[in-house]
Amino acid sequence: KVRAPRGQEGWARRADLASTLLPSGEPAPIPPYPDFLTHRWEVGAGYGVYNHENLVTAYTDYGITDSIDVEAVLQQAFGTLDNRYIATIGLRHTFVPEWKWFSPTAGIGTGYQRIDGKVPPAPLESNNQMAYASLGARGFITRRFMWRADWRHYVVFNNQNVYEELEEWKIGLAVFF
Repeated sequence: KVRAPRGQEGWARRADLASTLLPSGEPAPIPPYPDFLTHRWEVGAGYGVYNHENLVTAYTDYGITDSIDVEAVLQQAFGTLDNRYIATIGLRHTFVPEWKWFSPTAGIGTGYQRIDGKVPPAPLESNNQMAYASLGARGFITRRFMWRADWRHYVVFNNQNVYEELEEWKIGLAVFF
């Protein structure tokens, strides 16, 4: 949004402003996208697939730096044989945070899963610790609204020393401030 000397206001493309000169002959100052690069908190929800089960997810994310975030996630997977409740905490790196429409991400973390069996036989273990690695992408839709897509590979630890490996795919929307 720009304002003329007489007070008229309107919208101009950033590319057009970049070629505008001030009366002194210097290029016109173009402010950065402050909301996109300086936000610290992000809250979102999504839908996906975890271990071939429908998954709903909610998360909160705190930016330590412009490219490193700490995220806490709560999820529920709805299966035909069991329901799984998953809580994770981890670090996520955004490779090029200044890219507005598409920025690749990667992360690592740990978590905990609780399994509620719906039909007999009951699961051998109903509580497991887990670790994950993730790849994803995010992009900004508006000044306070963004999309996000993630893939996670989990290793679920148990007492039988037979570790389960699971995958998760999800897409979601978030607001940030």
